Amino acid sequence: MEALISLFTKNLGLNMDHFQAFAAELKVKNLKKKEHLIREGSVCNFIGFVSSGMFRSYIRNNDEEFNNDFYFEHDFVSAYTSFLTQAPTNCNIEALTDSTIHYISYDKLNKLIGQDNAFLELGKYVSDTYFIRKCRRETSFLKHSAAERLEALSSLYPGIEQRVSQYHIASYLGVKPESLSRIKLLTYINK
Repeated sequence: MEALISLFTKNLGLNMDHFQAFAAELKVKNLKKKEHLIREGSVCNFIGFVSSGMFRSYIRNNDEEFNNDFYFEHDFVSAYTSFLTQAPTNCNIEALTDSTIHYISYDKLNKLIGQDNAFLELGKYVSDTYFIRKCRRETSFLKHSAAERLEALSSLYPGIEQRVSQYHIASYLGVKPESLSRIKLLTYINK
């Protein structure tokens, strides 16, 4: 909870009264490894804050899964387009480990915003965070090699290779697991 307090007071410039009003609306959800936070076809009515554990977001196409994001401690987690539009999502979010999130519902967040416009700062922060993540990922696929995408992923999430399976990392990078092994070997040899 300290990370959320810091976000409110340092990053957003809000005060403890704002945090306490927000915290009063939060619920806690514990998930087991491989349990889904949300599945394709359902409407996402929450924004979560990862207290512990990690998640992957993926899209299914026929029988294949394609990872499009990871969420770790102190990240916001949501099928955010669905949250904003209140339309069914096309993605799935699965716990990669036993995990805990604190979350606020769409209605409760909008109630807080209606009571105090200062909560718009939180909405802007979450939107900006998602927008920047998506732009960086899109740009990396258009501009960078798989090796460069791996390097960027490792910089963004230090230690990810020890925490997330190579299969999931390869999927996120848009390569097969065998290709990821070759990329890592070539990177090691060239250092």
